[in-house]
Amino acid sequence: MLHSNYLKQLDLQDIVVFINLMEQRSAKLTSELMNISQPTVSYCLKRLRGCFNDTLFFSSQGILLPTTKAERIMPYLKMIVESVNHCAENKICAPTVVKKVWQICAPEYFELFLLPLTLASVARDHTNLSLNMERLRHELPIYRLISGDVDIAVGFGPGYHQMHPELEWQPILDDKFVCVTSQPGNTPKGAMSIEKFCAAPHVFPKPWLSEKNMVDSWLEKIGCSRRVLAQANSYQACVNIVAEVPSILALPARLLPFLRIPEEVRVCKPPLGFPTFTLDIIWARERSKIQEIHNLRGLIQKVSDAYSSDK
Repeated sequence: MLHSNYLKQLDLQDIVVFINLMEQRSAKLTSELMNISQPTVSYCLKRLRGCFNDTLFFSSQGILLPTTKAERIMPYLKMIVESVNHCAENKICAPTVVKKVWQICAPEYFELFLLPLTLASVARDHTNLSLNMERLRHELPIYRLISGDVDIAVGFGPGYHQMHPELEWQPILDDKFVCVTSQPGNTPKGAMSIEKFCAAPHVFPKPWLSEKNMVDSWLEKIGCSRRVLAQANSYQACVNIVAEVPSILALPARLLPFLRIPEEVRVCKPPLGFPTFTLDIIWARERSKIQEIHNLRGLIQKVSDAYSSDK
């Protein structure tokens, strides 16, 4: 039974319009995607606002931003559409095992280091589950975490990712950098000097799309800078470049066993004071009590703890 007479006015198109507005952040794009007119989108939105007694969206620089209520109701309305689609696709209404897909947004670091063991645990103990990975971009997918489109995000801390009052996070491991170099000369027994580090050409890995990285941010704080010879989309690609071109790569130490390091490439300590970091799992505060989110966080933490203890 519906709790409000207003809700009886809603139809499925209104709900689909709402979902597309949440995802597209644009009435124009929504109308094009659904092949309906913009006045129809406006009419559906007006009806939605009346039914839920909330403006749902407000415009900022031409982009539709959702209200808190819109973010909270998004998972439920999305579930309605998914349920209707499920009924249409399954004509025989027999009990079925629902396969849960966990949506994780993470950098390549996580994919190289923790994802294989996480998948091994899922395959062994959670046969009705699967993981869908997407690459972390220059900002956390805040609204997608809040709405439930992304279950867990993985980012670097402390302070290297933008946080939000409706998000919670937990560090699961810490790491430091090493310098991977093919520069001529003997590898120093101690730390590489800051002068040598800054004078050499560098290869910069972009395993996640970020406008700034922790190494250059640290150099800027101490009044130094480096010359980036090349940027590459993966850690292994950077190592391969270093093997062919005299240069330096600042590489997370925990990734060394997962990469093919040629014999001519040496590993040494970075300059004194070089930044360290943590790997954090991040989730929506509103969804922290959902058992599936709790299970996913626990699984990733367990894998991280097991790997650290083995090492």
